[in-house]
Amino acid sequence: MIDRAKATDKLSKLVEKRLTSQQMYWSAEVDFDKNTDDNRRIDYVGFKAYTPDYVTTPVSVEKGTFVCYEVKSCWNDFKSGHGLSFYGDENYLVCPKELAEEIIAKQAVDRRNLNGILVPNKSGTALYQKYELQNTHLTARTRNASEMLWAIVQAHQRPRRVEEDK
Repeated sequence: MIDRAKATDKLSKLVEKRLTSQQMYWSAEVDFDKNTDDNRRIDYVGFKAYTPDYVTTPVSVEKGTFVCYEVKSCWNDFKSGHGLSFYGDENYLVCPKELAEEIIAKQAVDRRNLNGILVPNKSGTALYQKYELQNTHLTARTRNASEMLWAIVQAHQRPRRVEEDK
């Protein structure tokens, strides 16, 4: 079995690939309500401006879409009490297929603000939606676009971990 750190790294790279391929402006480890008791960190937040017919308009930012991803590598990670903060227009849990099946079987996820659970495909090269949950409740972003974008910008200013060559 793959260890927790390696599983998290693999899932994170797939989220980054997905965000990049969808041409989103995004950042990892995005904080909200920083320096308060309600501080929450979302693993990934992506933004895509609303541009009908590929034309930018004055409302492109306000009508844009924010997508949040929380990465969980195992049951202990899922139940750790960290994460599972969903503030976007679309919100996804990203985890191994086995964990997704366990979460659904145990009805362990709060479906109110979650659109679906994404898992790696068989070749491990992309994510696909294993469970669609949006029909149970339509998510609605409660934070304005400027707050969401500012949080993404601030996350870009933090030093990033450097991958070691092995």
